[in-house]
Amino acid sequence: MLLWPITHRGYLLGRDMVFTPQQPLGLPALGLSSAPPRAVPLDALVALAERGVDGAVVGRLALVLPVLAAGLGAAAMLRATPLAARLAAATAAVWNPFVVERLALGQWALLWCYAALPWLVLAITRGRGRAGWLGRAAALAAASITPTGGLVAAVVAVTVAAGTRRPRRDVLATAALTLALQLPWLVPALVSTASRTSDTAGVAAFAARAEHPGGVLLSLLDGGGIWDRAVVPGSRGGALPWIWLVLLAASAVYGTPRLIRVLGARLVVTLAALSVAGLSIAVLPSLPGGSALVRGLVDHVPGAGLLRDAQKWVLPLVFVEALIVGAAFARLAERLTDFSWRPVLLVAAVTVPLIVLPDAASTLRTSLEPVHYPGDWATVSRLIDGGRAEGGDVAVLPTGSYRTFAWAPGRSVLDPAPRLLPVATVVDDRLAVSGNLLAGEDLRATAVRRALRNGSGPAPGLARQGIGWVVLEHGTPGPEPGLAGLQPIYRGTDVSLYRVPGEIDSANVSNVRTSLVLGADLCAVLTLIGLGWWVVRERFPRRRARRSIGPEVDRALL
Repeated sequence: MLLWPITHRGYLLGRDMVFTPQQPLGLPALGLSSAPPRAVPLDALVALAERGVDGAVVGRLALVLPVLAAGLGAAAMLRATPLAARLAAATAAVWNPFVVERLALGQWALLWCYAALPWLVLAITRGRGRAGWLGRAAALAAASITPTGGLVAAVVAVTVAAGTRRPRRDVLATAALTLALQLPWLVPALVSTASRTSDTAGVAAFAARAEHPGGVLLSLLDGGGIWDRAVVPGSRGGALPWIWLVLLAASAVYGTPRLIRVLGARLVVTLAALSVAGLSIAVLPSLPGGSALVRGLVDHVPGAGLLRDAQKWVLPLVFVEALIVGAAFARLAERLTDFSWRPVLLVAAVTVPLIVLPDAASTLRTSLEPVHYPGDWATVSRLIDGGRAEGGDVAVLPTGSYRTFAWAPGRSVLDPAPRLLPVATVVDDRLAVSGNLLAGEDLRATAVRRALRNGSGPAPGLARQGIGWVVLEHGTPGPEPGLAGLQPIYRGTDVSLYRVPGEIDSANVSNVRTSLVLGADLCAVLTLIGLGWWVVRERFPRRRARRSIGPEVDRALL
C-alpha cells in the first residue's frame, strides 16, 4: 500500500532519491571527488548493481527490501508470541511517521539501517557460532551504506553485545568487525578535500519540528518531527497523533512486562537506553542552549555535520516502539482466551497503525511516482563519453543542487546529472532551506561559481579547475550565467551541452587518496568474503578421500 506508485513504469526520482538507467562507476562513486562523501559507499553499490540490472529495477528493490525487512524483523524479534503480536509489531514498524516521512524525503538508504536493526540484534543475541557472525556482518553491512546508518548500527552492535553479558573477546570482535565495515565511508571522509566543517546555520534549518500542538518532544516520541513540512502527512496536525501517543503510552505500561519475558530484561534495558540516547540527540537543538551547543560542535568538530538532521536519530526509538506495541498485543491475546475474539484481535493488530496515519500512502504518491528522463540526457551523455579524449570534467548549470522539472511534476529533486553523465560532475552543493541558503562544502564548486561570474568570460577559470564541459539544464528555476566564449555542442529542449575551449588543466585525484580509499573498500569486501567462506567451511567440511589398500585390509578397518 505504501509503495503502490512504484508499480508504474519509469525511474524513481524524488527529493534525495535518484535512480537512473545506469549510474557511472568511477572514482566519485567511491567518494574520491571534490564534494564531501555523503553517499558513500551507497553510490558505488548502486552503480555496481546497475551493471547487471536496469536502474528501474534496482530502485524498486532498494525501496521494497528494507520496508519488508523492517516488518519481518520486528515480527522475528517476537517470534515466541501469538500471531496478533507479530502482525502488530510488523505493521507498526512499517506504517509510522518516521518511515513515511523518510520515504517522502527520498532518504531510502537510511531505512536500510532501520530495517537492519532487528536482524543485527537477533544475530548478536540469538546467533550461534559462525552463522551468527555472518548475520552480524550482513546486518552491519546493510546498515552502513550511509555514514549515519553506519554510526547507528555501530553503536547498537557494540552496546547490545556489551549489555547482554557476552564474553569480552566477543565484544571486542564485534567492535573490530563493525570498524572494518565502516571503512568504505570513514576513510573517504578522512581524506576528503572538501571543507572539514558544515554551515552552522544548518543546525536550526534541520532541527526537529513540531507536527502537532504537543510540541517537538511529543512529535519525536511518536516518530515524527522531520524538518521539512512538505513531507509531513496532513493527518499529523489533527487529533490522530494524540490517539497514537496514548496507544504508545498504554502499550509501554501494558506490554513492557511481556517484552521483558520475550527478550530478557538486560536486552530491553539496553534497547531502552539506546532509544533515550537517540531521542536526546534529536531534541537537543530544540532545547534552550542546545542549538548553541550543536552549532559549536558543527563549527569545530570535523564530521559533526551529521548531527544537523536531528529527527533521524529517533530511529532506534521507532523500532523499540513497534516491539512494545507487539508485546502489548501479545499480552492481550493471552488474556482473551475466547476463540471468537481472535479474528477481531488480528484485524486490530493490522489496522490500528493504518487508522492513526490514514494518509501515509497518499503522502508518498508524488515522491514515488516514476519519471521518464528526456532523450536529451542520453544524447548529451553519448557526446561527453565520445569526447573523453579531450579531457575535462562537467560543470552543471544553473547553480543549485535541487531542481524542479516539468517532466517530474510536483516535486523538487536532487540534480540527477552526476548519476546520468559518464564523467566526474561538479554541482553547486549549497542548500536552500526555508528561504536560507546554506554554504556548501565543495571548494571546487565554489571556484567554478567564481569563474562563471567572471565578466570577461568563464572559459579560463573553468579550464583551470579542470572543467571541460558545461551542461545547461532548461526548465528549472535558477539564473543562467553568461556562457560567452564556450563552444555550443548540442542545444536541446531540456538539456544543452557546451565545450570549454583551450587546454584543460588536470584535476586528477592523488594516488595516496585513491590507494587509501580502495584499500578501505577492499578490506570491507574481504571481511565479508572471509566470513562467508568461514561459514561455508563449517557447513560443508572437506571430506578426505580414503585410499583403498585392499579388500582384506578394508574389512579389517571396518
